[in-house]
Amino acid sequence: MKDTQFTEKSITITTLDNEKPKSIIIFGAESSGKSTLVAALAAHYNVFFNNEFSREYLDIKMNYAKYEDTHALTFADVEPIAIGQLCSEKRTGKLAISHNHSLYFLDTNLLTTYVYSKYIYEKVPFWLEKAIQDQNYSHYLLLKPNTKWQFDKQRGGENSRLFFYEKMKGELEKRNINYIEISKLGNERLQEAIEKIDTLIKLGLSQNQF
Repeated sequence: MKDTQFTEKSITITTLDNEKPKSIIIFGAESSGKSTLVAALAAHYNVFFNNEFSREYLDIKMNYAKYEDTHALTFADVEPIAIGQLCSEKRTGKLAISHNHSLYFLDTNLLTTYVYSKYIYEKVPFWLEKAIQDQNYSHYLLLKPNTKWQFDKQRGGENSRLFFYEKMKGELEKRNINYIEISKLGNERLQEAIEKIDTLIKLGLSQNQF
């Protein structure tokens, strides 16, 4: 049988001394390598990861409504994207618990939805802030947007990438959320992230100490 991220394997996973699995957010603007890194990290630690829901949502809307790019989205789409993101995050967390995993990875989270809604539509669904606070995410790895820009129809452009990187970083700092920035490229990017996470596992740090 072909292995997938849901296939059980016999690899021993290093555990943290905690009651709940840690949710590690791979955070950053578009085309900064989040999807590649989150899949590689999940494979390295043999744990579950969650894809960014908005890309799946937009892909479906573009295919069925025959839109060509991100103009398919309006503010009316923000709430279903946020709900889908939240549901998929909870599903991944439950999978981690059921398999006794100590951590799992998220490719973006509700804070990403919040930032894009705030700066594109200049408004945010009223319940989103509380939902973000209730999630109690464990740790953030912020990806520096220094990777080569890769075009696809779901992306706004390289200037947009830099703009939203600054806004996302500012949102973390405004909320006093500790984060570590990942800035190396290629295979070194993965290794840098692994080293940071291994340090977290070794020290068993909480978010406020990370």
